Amino acid sequence: MALICVLLFATLCAHVTMHGVSGSPLSAFVTVARAEPTHPMDNPNWVPPTGPTREKDPEYWQATGQDRLRLQLEHSKQNLNVAKNVIIFLGDGLSIPTLAATRMYMGGEELELSFETFPYTGLAKTYCINYQVSDSSCTAAAILTGVKNNYGTIGVSGHVPLRNCPLSLQQSNRLTSILKYAQEDGRSTGIVTNTRITHATPAVAYAVSGARYWEDDTELPPGCVDIATQLIHGDIGTNLTVALGGGSRHFYPTGTVDRNGAPGSRTDGRNLVDEWTEQMAARELRAQFVHDRAGLLAVQPKRVDRLFGLFSGNHMAYRLLADQQREPSLEEMTLKALEILQRNDRGYVLLVEGGRIDHAHHDNLAKLALDETVELHRAVERTVQQLGDAGFADTLVLATADHSHTLTIGGYPVRGNDILSTGDFARFDRMPFFTLTYANGPSYADHFYETGGRRNPDDMRDRYHDPDFTYPAAVPYEDETHGGDDVAVFAKGPWSHIFSGLYEQHVIGHGLLYATCLGPDTFHQSDACRERLRGGTAGPRRALAHWLAMLMVIVYLRTRTFCCV
Repeated sequence: MALICVLLFATLCAHVTMHGVSGSPLSAFVTVARAEPTHPMDNPNWVPPTGPTREKDPEYWQATGQDRLRLQLEHSKQNLNVAKNVIIFLGDGLSIPTLAATRMYMGGEELELSFETFPYTGLAKTYCINYQVSDSSCTAAAILTGVKNNYGTIGVSGHVPLRNCPLSLQQSNRLTSILKYAQEDGRSTGIVTNTRITHATPAVAYAVSGARYWEDDTELPPGCVDIATQLIHGDIGTNLTVALGGGSRHFYPTGTVDRNGAPGSRTDGRNLVDEWTEQMAARELRAQFVHDRAGLLAVQPKRVDRLFGLFSGNHMAYRLLADQQREPSLEEMTLKALEILQRNDRGYVLLVEGGRIDHAHHDNLAKLALDETVELHRAVERTVQQLGDAGFADTLVLATADHSHTLTIGGYPVRGNDILSTGDFARFDRMPFFTLTYANGPSYADHFYETGGRRNPDDMRDRYHDPDFTYPAAVPYEDETHGGDDVAVFAKGPWSHIFSGLYEQHVIGHGLLYATCLGPDTFHQSDACRERLRGGTAGPRRALAHWLAMLMVIVYLRTRTFCCV
């Protein structure tokens, strides 16, 4: 028995680390004197945190609860008008934790982002048909075409595996985006993004491809057309009213540079920007190409029929790091696009992507992800101001995400704690830990020793607010992954109430078509749709039919008069 006790004691001692923490479950029963920090709550003189003074009174919550209830009752009034216009704001990677963390980044847990004030909210399930966790291309297909498909494919059905060129060429496998339906109906269309304009999300709006990676001709299989070429010469791309974003390298040949000095990557020798300019001139359209902020802001909407802008060779810079005198903001691009699109009395469809939220998450750069979310918030805020209350009578604005990320908000930080800082203390290793953490990503080595154990966040305090500061990842991974959880959908305007509830992500696409009276005639249509002339040639045909009917009536009346004389 004595020998057993000695062995047990030796085993326990062997598990005690240099910090007095055991790697064995038995360590919970070991008491070791430590000089290291302890959890604040372990101090017998610890005083619990206190909330804002006004929130201590029940009257505050009763008053605010009644105010919100009143607003909810007002929201119950449904708008059944035709959505002549639709604006889709898509925050790439804008997970629900990202929304919550951004409110705190902006200054308070109780704040609301501009689109969070919209009257109707839903949840969308984001999986691809072949992956539990999706990418931006299959989710964009769900939103813009109403059809879920395979991971990595652009505008094709689930019958097309990734990188299959021949199957992507079959007409039966090609999907139709809401922008195509809008163009056929005589409406203007536009795309705004701060990623490459040939990137997955915007590409789905106008292109069809067996792989999102075929942005130019460098890896393109024979027989297929690259995404950049489809933007210039495709049946949707060539009819876009506005296209603004980054990615100029895919439009210029190798050995040349764009107007900002960025090198081209095309191997076929084609300059697609020049081809676009020549094409617009041949069609006698007033077209303008811009490459910087000054050029964009100088555009006079009433004098432009087509606007094309490429502001960076690759993705546009994070707004926090950008040369803001050279690159326009997402807000500025959106407003300029609106000014041009609103000239069409028939209506318009505009896709706006805040795409760099996703990129920051992939690198575990939480601050940049939150700041890019603020950029999307500002773009929506200014759009709402531009539309005014009257504008929502016939304009549907929808804000959502394509997929989630692995960012979490954890621990028990006190109210008002800096979201970018540490917020709680782990008794196990006697160190504080960050409120924001990722499930995986390239930052693992920044926060964990090779031999195991965490690096002390207290040693990083002078870097918390640096844009390039990476947040902890639990699993080492070359590129933080997307998350598979549901994403929020916010809607305001005609038929916005149909976006409430929990549904498959492709239902968003069908809701947009229903609200706008677009899509195949076999789809559900509201009564209001029957009062609106539909189709690109419907107007002239309907006018001709009315004229013929009137002519027949006149001939009939004159014949009867002649016969009766």
